[in-house]
Amino acid sequence: MYFGLLSTVPNIDAIVHFVQEIWPRIAKARPGARFKIIGGRPPPSLQVLAGPRVELTGFVPDLRPHLASAAAIVVPLRLGGGTRLKIVEAMAMGKAIISTTLGAEGIEAVDRRDILVADEPAGFADAVSRVLAEPDLAARIGRSARQLAVERYGWSQAARTLEGFYRQVMEKAA
Repeated sequence: MYFGLLSTVPNIDAIVHFVQEIWPRIAKARPGARFKIIGGRPPPSLQVLAGPRVELTGFVPDLRPHLASAAAIVVPLRLGGGTRLKIVEAMAMGKAIISTTLGAEGIEAVDRRDILVADEPAGFADAVSRVLAEPDLAARIGRSARQLAVERYGWSQAARTLEGFYRQVMEKAA
């Protein structure tokens, strides 16, 4: 599964790249696999990619049921910057995530422990196929990702970080 705002260039590029370069390898290796794309405002360039094994849902009011049922989350981003909140959301749900290096940028995840990282189409497809074929691997990565999300990106950690920032500002002002 992939999710995000589908009207942005980085997301459009990621999906087109995945469906054209990576998905055929996965589909060949895993004939029962399906790819779900979730997000609002998909342009025609994405709409034409939908088919029997590629589902384009459009906007969904609650992402959680879709995340819960996904075997893996893919983040094949090749463009863009900033923190990938989609990865943090998937981590919080305990999902196995396969991403490019750029897609995982800004996330303190460790490759092969909390996430699988691959930049080339063949390696990315192999990582996804492996997660689909090995439920124990998917579960292990998902558990580790969930733990990292809670410890590093949960509300209590965010509050501690913000409190530390405010203390520094107050000390400098005093």
